[in-house]
Amino acid sequence: MPAGIGDKRVNVAIGGRRVTLSNLDKVLWPQQGFTKGDLIEYYAAVEKWLLPHLEDRPLSLVRFPHGISRKGFYQKDAPQGTPDWVRIAPVWSKDKQSYINFVLCNNAETLIWMANLGVIEINPWLSRFQSLENPDFAVFDIDPAEGSAWADVVVVAKMVKQLLDEWGLRGFPKISGGTGIHIYVPVKPVYSYKESAAFVQFGATLIQRAYPEKVTLERKVKNRYGHVYIDYPQNARGQTILSAYAVKALNGAPVSVPITWDELDTASPQTWNMKSVTDRLKQTGDIFMEVLSSRQNIRPILQNALSGNTM
Repeated sequence: MPAGIGDKRVNVAIGGRRVTLSNLDKVLWPQQGFTKGDLIEYYAAVEKWLLPHLEDRPLSLVRFPHGISRKGFYQKDAPQGTPDWVRIAPVWSKDKQSYINFVLCNNAETLIWMANLGVIEINPWLSRFQSLENPDFAVFDIDPAEGSAWADVVVVAKMVKQLLDEWGLRGFPKISGGTGIHIYVPVKPVYSYKESAAFVQFGATLIQRAYPEKVTLERKVKNRYGHVYIDYPQNARGQTILSAYAVKALNGAPVSVPITWDELDTASPQTWNMKSVTDRLKQTGDIFMEVLSSRQNIRPILQNALSGNTM
């Protein structure tokens, strides 16, 4: 971080661009005293691992300009004053009957510009702008409801792995940044969002039927008590999920960290945060990189899902 970090405004050169940083001493995490400068420093430190997971994907940004003790807000449309060097992806919204100008974060200067806006959470689409209708992964989003715990989430994640193993597919887990686990199943970018969601719904339904005392697909929160929820609708078009290596706007500044299956029993949402995950990355590198290159065929599973065959 450049000298003058405590100043109200400082200009830095990143990627040949001038990026203006402001209010770097603004406290965003009151209990830890972590500042906006700390957030920017973190994203600058992990950009080589983070950027491949953001490249060419429309982003839903969650901003907390006054810190996490105040309510943040989602930003899908690029804000006024967006530099002309920031790439924009116009996506037609049926609901709004207009285009949403999503930010694309393909370089370090855009990443740091976003962080300076108070963007803590970075949520990419599951597809790239160039192939918007075809997701690159199907995601099992596993969350504990009230009355269940992290240990229950781990059990359900293992159920998902067992099912994927039976199907001959690979899944890659990451801590969600909150209290859950995301399991990414990279797929060939030829399936529609409806097909991807149907694939996850089919798997989630099989697991729920086998373990009804543990797993729920119930959409109403009040009906999930004591269960672990598999959020298959998270695979719908336009839905986004916190990126690998992005920070969550929660106390302690936790990070969405990819883990190995062997780490599932020892890792937890409290294991790493914004101040510690960089050391891990220096040792392990990006263990999540394979989700960007692997292309798996889920057509046989989809045929069973759509035919009602429970296999």
